Amino acid sequence: MDPLYAHPDLYDSVHAGPAKGELAFYQRQAGRAGHRVLELACGTGRLSIPLALGGLDVVGVDRSPAMLARARARASIAAATVRWVCADMRDFALAAAFDLIFIPINSLCHLEATDDVRACLATIGRHLAPGGRLIIDVFNPSLEILARDPGRWYDLGDFPGPEGGSVRLSERNRYDRATQINNIVWRFERAGEATVELGLRMRQFFPQELDALIAGAGYRVLDKVGGYGEKPFQTDSRQQIVIAGRAG
Repeated sequence: MDPLYAHPDLYDSVHAGPAKGELAFYQRQAGRAGHRVLELACGTGRLSIPLALGGLDVVGVDRSPAMLARARARASIAAATVRWVCADMRDFALAAAFDLIFIPINSLCHLEATDDVRACLATIGRHLAPGGRLIIDVFNPSLEILARDPGRWYDLGDFPGPEGGSVRLSERNRYDRATQINNIVWRFERAGEATVELGLRMRQFFPQELDALIAGAGYRVLDKVGGYGEKPFQTDSRQQIVIAGRAG
């Protein structure tokens, strides 16, 4: 597990809530698929909680106890009913079927080996209700970012601090073309406090590769969009959002 996910306070500084249009996108998708929703790599509940408050039956799965502890606390404050499960998205058993299962905001990129991706997709298939939908949201790899100078820090801006004030975030990365792993370090700087550097590794999925992995696992790609507004995926799209159902 990447060190970042042992620090939910810093994670929430950057990802305190849904991105622009993200929550509405998943609400629309649930409206088309059904009310039983499973979020994998749910983190601190930034999507699970508002989806549950909107009337959906939500289960959130994450393998980080620290992130789930923060999620439970946030859900309690919001009076949201979510079932939280500490498990690995490659292998879990919930004795339930879901109309919508989604892996948001690049979380599939933490599965570095192709066999791990296949295991995850197979496990999802055992939990997907007939007619259900799977949604995967990952980067459309940026060659400009992957070709960065690995010794240089790149400023990502200021974010609200977990206890007031602000946090300055910067990153550096080193991309391994053989493994398709982007090795990232995030540097958090807060006034009067020691600088914190936390690493995370993100596999890059190139567009046709991603589609082939999903199809090879027994799914049919129903749509592929380039953002939460659901415009068609194209070469300059920042995201690959795949909407799939079980083949046959």
